[in-house]
Amino acid sequence: MPAEHLGTGFYGKIPATGDFVGRGLPGDFVRAWDRWVASYLAPLQNSGAWPEDLALRFLLGPDANGPMAGIVVTSNDRAGRRFPLTVAAPLAVAATGVADMAAKWFDDIEIAADAARYGYVSADEFAASLATLPFPALDMTGKSVLGMVLWAGPWVPVDVDPATPQVALDRLLTASWETS
Repeated sequence: MPAEHLGTGFYGKIPATGDFVGRGLPGDFVRAWDRWVASYLAPLQNSGAWPEDLALRFLLGPDANGPMAGIVVTSNDRAGRRFPLTVAAPLAVAATGVADMAAKWFDDIEIAADAARYGYVSADEFAASLATLPFPALDMTGKSVLGMVLWAGPWVPVDVDPATPQVALDRLLTASWETS
């Protein structure tokens, strides 16, 4: 299905459910993203190295199961088992200009994700709120993203090798602790 026909979806753990939950994301993306998050982000959450209030924003190109844009935040299920929550939307193309041009969308999905990860809404209510936040129609500018780009809030996006993201993740998380 073309990206312009898919809305914003989610995958991960939220306190309203007893295990993994997701809505609205392509299965191929979820399977690949789940492996990457379990390998690189979940250990950071479990060790306490990832500040709870920090949302990582991302752009994924075709070499990293994209094109997709979204955020990933720390979260847990009803039993307290930790695993990050991802909110994402498929794109027609991922370009570096998205970070600035879609800043309001990133802010809005962070607010929606906070409501879900702090237990204020059910999975269905979360999905309904995301349905009102489709990725904006933009004239994509900037360099094409083939792999992965990560950033947090107003920080400059960083190119990341999805196979070896640790240095970039450490840099992003360390910068967050220093500015908190």
